[in-house]
Amino acid sequence: MKEKLYTKSGSLLLVVLVYTIAFFIATVIFWSFKSKGVLIATLLADITATLIVWGMGLIFKNASLYDPYWSIVPVLVIPFWVIIKSSSAGVLDIFLIIAVTIWGIRLTLNWVVGWKGLSQQDWRYTMLKEKNPDIWFITNLGGINMMPTIFVFLGMIPAYYMINSSQKINVINVIGFLICIFAAIIQFIADRQMAIFRSNKENNGKCINTGLWKYSRHPNYLGEISLWWGIWIMLMGNAPDYWITVIGPIAMTFLFVFISIPMMEKYVLQKRPNYADYKKTVPMLIPRLKNPR
Repeated sequence: MKEKLYTKSGSLLLVVLVYTIAFFIATVIFWSFKSKGVLIATLLADITATLIVWGMGLIFKNASLYDPYWSIVPVLVIPFWVIIKSSSAGVLDIFLIIAVTIWGIRLTLNWVVGWKGLSQQDWRYTMLKEKNPDIWFITNLGGINMMPTIFVFLGMIPAYYMINSSQKINVINVIGFLICIFAAIIQFIADRQMAIFRSNKENNGKCINTGLWKYSRHPNYLGEISLWWGIWIMLMGNAPDYWITVIGPIAMTFLFVFISIPMMEKYVLQKRPNYADYKKTVPMLIPRLKNPR
């Protein structure tokens, strides 16, 4: 039984089961607290679901059970907000759902393809556990599970206010929508180029320096950050008074620029010393107008 569970198919079935239970209980929590406000009820439901996924990760000793949570929640929550609002869905609601769904499905499928199952845990989690085993419980709950949940929730707040704003199309929200689509395209191309590069055994130990990776060290992360800024820009086209929701995309930018990317690059430098030369010539995120090569 254990051997079957640790196969990839068995592991994915477990993830589906865990997430189904988590989201069912989260739905109950939402309706129980809806009178407190949709955003508060959503946050409480989100935290509840996260705690369930985190708990199951502890039971199965694999924090990567949380990994798809990042891309699944917005795909479920944003359409849900559209459904429960007092007015009928507008064109901008549809734009938003399309953008988030394309992003979420692509990112989730990318995780499904890359994850080998319960036998594999993200190297970052293993590193954090081995580095500070005494505080692993706190690191796992706060840093790996809860912090991303809060950051994604902050990123979704502009979507909530846009859904509940006037549905008048203008240049600004169209630009925001196009940025969201562009973000998903960048991520798809970058991930595809990386997969092709890694599939070639001749590239073992080398740094990718082709395609989008020739102009940005992390084009996939650039796409991720761009999505949240695109959603906020869509809101600004209809409800600029809610500019304070910029805390969402700022939080996402902070997460990648000051946590995810430095951790990733430190790890890569240990495995590929030539990455130091790559860093000197290729920008971290935004491509230079003129390529130095």
